[in-house]
Amino acid sequence: MKKLLLFLSLAVMVSCSEKAVEKPENLIDKDVMIDILYDITVMQSAETVDPIKMNQNNVKVNELIYKKYNIDSITFNKSNRYYASDPNRYKKMYGEVYHRLEKATEALGETSMGQTGKPIEPSDTPAIQ
Repeated sequence: MKKLLLFLSLAVMVSCSEKAVEKPENLIDKDVMIDILYDITVMQSAETVDPIKMNQNNVKVNELIYKKYNIDSITFNKSNRYYASDPNRYKKMYGEVYHRLEKATEALGETSMGQTGKPIEPSDTPAIQ
């Protein structure tokens, strides 16, 4: 019984010390990955607000992202999986995305103030149906 317990303890220690996801050979740089996550967030938001217009214009979010960054779905998925395997790092990356979204929202509000004399209010945005 003691040998079995010792073996299980050793097996757990060894398995916990190994990385959950290996670093891919063609890993997308962290800063570029943050740019990609930002673009995906913006594009998916646009798709949510007006899916009919996106469909009419034949906008495919993933294809646009892959073309813009000259990557393929496998490269993106492997890199995304690698970064997501460390929750603290991934949370920081999405914190950067959130910060950029806040800055873009503020800039949009300032632009609106300059053009209309009033800030954009939540009631000014289209309702999701």
